[in-house]
Amino acid sequence: MDKILIAEDRYGLKAIHLEEDDLIDRLNNRFTVLGLIMCISIIAGGVLVGKPINCWTPAEFKDPHSGYANSICWLKGSYYLPSEEITIPDRSIPRTYFVSYYQWTAFILLGMAMFFLLPQYIWHAFIRQSGVNTQRLIKTIKDQPDADKGVESAQSSLKLFLDAQYMLKGEICCGYHCSNFYFGYTIMYFTVKALYVINTMTQFFLLNAFLSFNFTSFGPQGINKIFTEGDWFESPRFPRVTMCDFMVRRLGSNQHWYAVQCTLPINMFNEKIFLGIWIWLIVLTILNILSIIPWIISLTRKQRLATIGKYLKMNKTLSEEKETFSSSTPMSPYEMHKFS
Repeated sequence: MDKILIAEDRYGLKAIHLEEDDLIDRLNNRFTVLGLIMCISIIAGGVLVGKPINCWTPAEFKDPHSGYANSICWLKGSYYLPSEEITIPDRSIPRTYFVSYYQWTAFILLGMAMFFLLPQYIWHAFIRQSGVNTQRLIKTIKDQPDADKGVESAQSSLKLFLDAQYMLKGEICCGYHCSNFYFGYTIMYFTVKALYVINTMTQFFLLNAFLSFNFTSFGPQGINKIFTEGDWFESPRFPRVTMCDFMVRRLGSNQHWYAVQCTLPINMFNEKIFLGIWIWLIVLTILNILSIIPWIISLTRKQRLATIGKYLKMNKTLSEEKETFSSSTPMSPYEMHKFS
């Protein structure tokens, strides 16, 4: 509950928009996921509706043979050959810029979206088993027509849990007895925060492997093209024009090899999408790290007392008892135990 109140205060959220996580968490598990789904829709539309690859074929290739060339080059991949190279290298020589990711772009983006949802899933799995389901408390407040009744219902549920924990002198967290009831929530929430940081940083290394080129250095070069009006057409990472080698078997033992030139219009979208992803991952990593700092500060004894004092002042029903509470009334054993 303290997590809900602090998040509401820190990011200016109102009672009609209560959330169980903060703005940076939602940038990870909502806005980023929605953005990736939009990118998947663009790529899938280009593949299913448009023509993602189109290969130039010799005159002897007539329909449906030209369609076969498009299909096999799409499936097996192609390679980038700089325009200044006049001769096509022998097929026995390993290709320097082999391009084979475009068939899997939508699946790569889908996997990224699932990784961004994983920390939130872990958090929800924890709170469902912990005794206080903050997600359900938030829903209770939102679903009540009268906001005050919703808050009272949530307070009643929270009080029952606190009383039970006080009677049990703590709770069992991860197999260990914790003297403070909020210890498990604190550890788990910081674990989730750390997972968001690890996720965004790990995405760079995974994309390096999936895209088969150094994705980490792709961003500065792409940004430089934007500001210098560089040539987007000639790109070894996301080439628009590639070469494709394939073999056709005919009757007898004859094997006919062909080297055809193909265009990849889909890479016009891929390059912009992955440049945006590179920039967003950098920004999100910085925001994830910075978002941990206010939560660390909020756990200090001084800050916790200040937060509780603030909400006591906001409660009109306790305004008359505030001075008695702060000056003459001693703390209950549970309150002394909480702030010790």
